[in-house]
This record gives sequence, structure tokens and C-alpha cells, in this order.
Amino acid sequence: MSPSLDNAALKTEMRRKALAARGAISAGARIEAALAIADAADALMLARGAMVSGFWPIRDEIDPRPLMSALRERGHGLCLPVVAEPHLLFRELLRGAELVDAGFGTIAPGADAAQVLPDVMLVPLAAFDRSGHRIGYGQGHYDRAISAIGADRKLHLIGVAFSVQEVDRVPFEAHDHPLDMVVTETEVIRCRA
Repeated sequence: MSPSLDNAALKTEMRRKALAARGAISAGARIEAALAIADAADALMLARGAMVSGFWPIRDEIDPRPLMSALRERGHGLCLPVVAEPHLLFRELLRGAELVDAGFGTIAPGADAAQVLPDVMLVPLAAFDRSGHRIGYGQGHYDRAISAIGADRKLHLIGVAFSVQEVDRVPFEAHDHPLDMVVTETEVIRCRA
């Protein structure tokens, strides 16, 4: 078996276990976790006025909306991703914007919203390690967008997750983009990658 196939199988198993741990978190603990990550907004030390791509939570993901609200209060612009080809695009999120289906079970502002480029991406994930390597959902949406947008500008990548999604070591491949930090309900991890 090639190393790539070994890594794929290992990632699949890590994803399964991390998602099971995430799925076992109680409703009350989910709410407390979302509020705790919002309290970490200042610890992220984002550049003044940075455009931040958040995400609309699906299934049992941690809810980044309280954090996004805290960042807006600090003067940051917000946008949400839309599944598109050849990679995600990002639409500005203004108060009162009509939200529509954006693919992959998420919602985002409609086509009349301004398309923007984020400076910071809050990245959903299935599992992560302290080096900033992550396992997504296997579709490559974020990796393709980061490659395209990051080719011309520095992107600050922040994973957003529950602490139970941490693993010892995520297999890392050339097309993967390491995170600069991960924020969980218990800490802000500055990654070593």
C-alpha cells in the first residue's frame, strides 16, 4: 500500500473517531463552548479591520457565530463561504442579509452580496493536532480555496473546534495547509507548523 493510501485510511479513521467524540457532546456543553470561544476573540490578535470568513455550523460542529459576533463588535468585516468551482467563494455578511443555501448543508448571503477576499479564515474541521494540521470532511473545499487565495496574499488560518477533536498527529501531505492557530472552548493553541 502506498503512503498516500495509508494516510487516507488513517485520516478516515481519525475523522470517524473525532466526529464521534464531537457528536457525544451535550447540548448544554455545546452552548457553553460557543460562548467560551467568543471570549477568546481578543486572544486571536487579528489585524485591525481584517475581513474574517466565518462558517455556518452544520451537523454537530462547534458554533462560531458568537465568536463572529464578537469579532464584528471589534471592527472586523465578516463573510461566509459558498461552495463553488473551482473553489469556495466568499460573500460579505452584513446584518439583515438574506441567507440562502450555500452548498454542503450551509447557508450564506445571496448572489447580490459583495464577493470579498478574506484576510482570516475560521476553518471548520473534523480533527486537528498542535502542529496545525487538520482533517476536514474529505472534499478539499478549504484546501483549494486557501491555495487559490493564499497564492497572492497571506491568509491567517484559525481552526475552530471542540477540544475533544484534538489528536496526537494528523498525517500531513503536500496539498494540506497548516493552521496558524486553533481555538477551542479551553484554549487558543498557537500552532508549531
